[in-house]
Amino acid sequence: MADKKRAVIIIENSSIPYDIRVWYEALSLRDNGWDVTVICPCLTSAHLEAYKSTNPRDLEGITLYQFELKIAEEGIIGYFLEYWSAFFNIMKISWRVWKNEKFDTIQFCNPPDIFFPLGIFYRLLGVGVIFDLHDLFPEFVASRYKGFKGRLLGFVAQVTEFLSFRSSHVVITTNESYQSVAVQRGRLQKDRVKVVRNGPRIEQFSPVEPDLKLKQGFRYMACYAGVMGHLDGVLELQESIRYILQELNRSDIFFVLLGNGAVYQEVIEQNQKLGIQANVYMPGMIRDKNLLVKYLSTSDVCLSPEPYTPLNAISTFIKIGEYMAVGKPVVAYDLVESRYTAQEAGVYVTPGNYKEYARAILSLMDDPEKREVMGKFGRERITNTLRWGIQEKKLLQAYQFALEG
Repeated sequence: MADKKRAVIIIENSSIPYDIRVWYEALSLRDNGWDVTVICPCLTSAHLEAYKSTNPRDLEGITLYQFELKIAEEGIIGYFLEYWSAFFNIMKISWRVWKNEKFDTIQFCNPPDIFFPLGIFYRLLGVGVIFDLHDLFPEFVASRYKGFKGRLLGFVAQVTEFLSFRSSHVVITTNESYQSVAVQRGRLQKDRVKVVRNGPRIEQFSPVEPDLKLKQGFRYMACYAGVMGHLDGVLELQESIRYILQELNRSDIFFVLLGNGAVYQEVIEQNQKLGIQANVYMPGMIRDKNLLVKYLSTSDVCLSPEPYTPLNAISTFIKIGEYMAVGKPVVAYDLVESRYTAQEAGVYVTPGNYKEYARAILSLMDDPEKREVMGKFGRERITNTLRWGIQEKKLLQAYQFALEG
């Protein structure tokens, strides 16, 4: 029997199993005969000692190395310290893994785009190098910094992105928009850039019986489930909620915002400032997959409030696929990839118009037949086109391409 192929996956800004895309990738490789090692930060202090790089652990057949890292939320110095710490730890751990057991492929997940020196190094050792393009790093930098500082950092981000593309044997992207960016900005042939979309595992995201207790006595429930960062639109969503409650006088709707992130505390403060906290529930990130599915299945409408930015416009949001998988209609701003993902399962609103977004929510709340039709379409689209089982085949093809160099 031939030796198993070995893969190492690097992720800097999240950890498994909470980063769903990377977790699915690792499981798919494991299920197809690979030995898989993931190197990622430990983002919580709980049980940190058990996760130190000197103590790898087994997580459902995946070898997991974690290191301590404080994620920066703002400030150039904070990001520099985070990225330097991550680079040093990942360099050290990956070399230890290489010395102990070698590996056939190494996959770098962005952001940030800082690991191309390791890609070049391991490529020289005969390893297949894969760059998993999750986000467009130059656009991310442009959204955070303006003026001369923004232009300077933007130029650096463009250089590191180009080197990340060029140091890889194959680039995998979440959609065709990102594929076009990789081809053009990386000056790559199209066959070196493979699209592996973010699709839910339908065996995990299937509709369940609604639990009316989760509505806490309200007639309707709207649900958001995802990261709460600066570009995710949760702060802007508060204005739509206020408009519904206070100007359209609809107090029968319960808004459940599931998730955590850089603006979580700010959203709580905004709720209190606007006087809408009685209708808004924010329990944080739901780690229990069954409970998350129960919340989504109980909701009447699901929310994807990402505002227009050059980055958001061509990004694929995992939450939309999860909403569709449990058969729920989606209200989103009219962004290219959001519309491509949801199609007839979504209602699309002019970007930046929070009042129109609010009215779209109410329109769906008051039309149960339309909600049912949209939900059915979404579930079928996930099952037939976007589910992870279909994307898995494309991932394996990309890995084979990297093995062939």
